[in-house]
Amino acid sequence: MSNVGPSMLRYMQLMYPKLMNDWMGYGGTDYTDAHFDNFLTWAAARALATMKAYVDFRRQGFDIKGVRYEDLVTHPLETCQRLMEACGFPESLAEKAVRGMQDDSQKKTKISRERMKKFRDAEVTTDIIESMNMYAAKYDLPPVNEECILEGTMA
Repeated sequence: MSNVGPSMLRYMQLMYPKLMNDWMGYGGTDYTDAHFDNFLTWAAARALATMKAYVDFRRQGFDIKGVRYEDLVTHPLETCQRLMEACGFPESLAEKAVRGMQDDSQKKTKISRERMKKFRDAEVTTDIIESMNMYAAKYDLPPVNEECILEGTMA
């Protein structure tokens, strides 16, 4: 997804954040004045906004749990077992969840695994890291280039 064209990036910057931020209760103007030179910074800003919502819910007393993507990728069965337990579901459903993740849910779309294999990884420059860290600071979160395990994340 880091290879989207400039017109798509502009649409994502203006429309999607407004809709998401309205839905999350942050108001839809967070990014209308921002300028994203690349999709990586835009994607990081979206992820950071979601992390901020998670932290805010926990601070308000909601006992919600987080899952690290890295854990889900490296230890899918164990992570899904912990998820099932946290949700009060039988652990036996974890195997079905892992099998479901092995299917390409985006099959025959522009972001299918087959099509995405053709793209190279986006280059992460110092400027990109600095721009991502600017959004991390905006949301009172650690810099993106530092490991971060938020409170309540299942380990």
